[in-house]
Amino acid sequence: MRARDQLMEQNVALDLARREAETAIRARNDFLGVMNHEMRTPMHAIIALSSLIQETELTPEQRLMVETVLKSSNLLATLINDVLDLSRLEDGSLELDIGTFNLNGMFKEVINLIKPIASVKKLLISLNMAADLPEYAVGDERRLMQTILNVAGNALKFSKEGSISIAACIAKSDSLRDARAPDFFPVYGADHFYLRVQVKDTGLGINLQDIPYLFNKFAQTQPLSSKNVNGTGLGLAICKRFVSLMKGHIWIESEGLGKGCTAIFIVKLGIANQSTESEQHFIPKLHGNHALATFQGLKVLVIDDNGVSRMVTKGLLVHLGCDVTVVSSGKDCLRSVTPEHKVVFMDVSMSGMEGYEVAVRLHERFSTRHERPLLVALTGSTDRPSGRGSGDALGRTVETFHGGCEFFTQIAL
Repeated sequence: MRARDQLMEQNVALDLARREAETAIRARNDFLGVMNHEMRTPMHAIIALSSLIQETELTPEQRLMVETVLKSSNLLATLINDVLDLSRLEDGSLELDIGTFNLNGMFKEVINLIKPIASVKKLLISLNMAADLPEYAVGDERRLMQTILNVAGNALKFSKEGSISIAACIAKSDSLRDARAPDFFPVYGADHFYLRVQVKDTGLGINLQDIPYLFNKFAQTQPLSSKNVNGTGLGLAICKRFVSLMKGHIWIESEGLGKGCTAIFIVKLGIANQSTESEQHFIPKLHGNHALATFQGLKVLVIDDNGVSRMVTKGLLVHLGCDVTVVSSGKDCLRSVTPEHKVVFMDVSMSGMEGYEVAVRLHERFSTRHERPLLVALTGSTDRPSGRGSGDALGRTVETFHGGCEFFTQIAL
């Protein structure tokens, strides 16, 4: 009887602990959901408006101030993204967005992004891609690109002179097994390959005893022997988790202080079939000033209940040459929209009439595809539609109007 009573007490305690854990998880997810939107929205407004101010006539002193604001805002936005991504990675809620992408194009885009910073520091940048790399691959392009940029960003940060080289190739079987990663078990198959990326710099280097701590969160706050680092301490920790999600392995090599570093990672990617590759050539992409000719004079309606977001979105669209009308509610949108409006940008989570309901009303009003405007959803959240909150409205809109409208897409703004 005593054993039975003890077992019952243990079961009650376990059930209470389970409920408390579930409550904590829900509170954490709710907090992250709010922060995802509420922190990103003003941050992106500062970045966007600062970018627009840069296009105006400024004195050298004013331009320096704006550039400082923009640089600081980008650093803070990176920190916000890193913290939110890391939280989602740790609780297992972040999933890879698998799709076919241009592998060669992604590496060229990485080089284009880091070249301006490298040129300011007078660092040479080189890219070496093996001839046997496929042009297209299947995987999470954004996470892979973010990993490469984080690693290359570290190389830029800690290099005062010299060069940075990025090399990519298919990992051979003899190089996949690594004693430093006993849990990494590569599996060979005809439908996938392992991409090996190496980023080598001639920067500050690092002591050998410090290398094991580099992939820990907030490594800079730990007792490293080389106190020549600065930053958030999250970049490499996130890289390690991204690489793990992509069934890979990442490590860093260095011969010591003043002798540079080499960051290497291996990830598993799928092999794209020929039909998928051919389809990619027909996907239109707008880059840089090529978009200006397309958008010049385009009549656009923007609906957002946040005044700052309306101003930012309007400013960006006007900069592209659009003729923009802004409204603050779904009812105002329905009163203002005309067949002349070719695109409607709408916030998916508004007070009163939400974006989904506005989309339904627009679909009912404009019965033919020729009259119906293109609907583009705006959201400060980076979560994919998953049946919760504003994402649920967006998800239902996508499902309902995928055939009726040209498309209803999500833009993280």
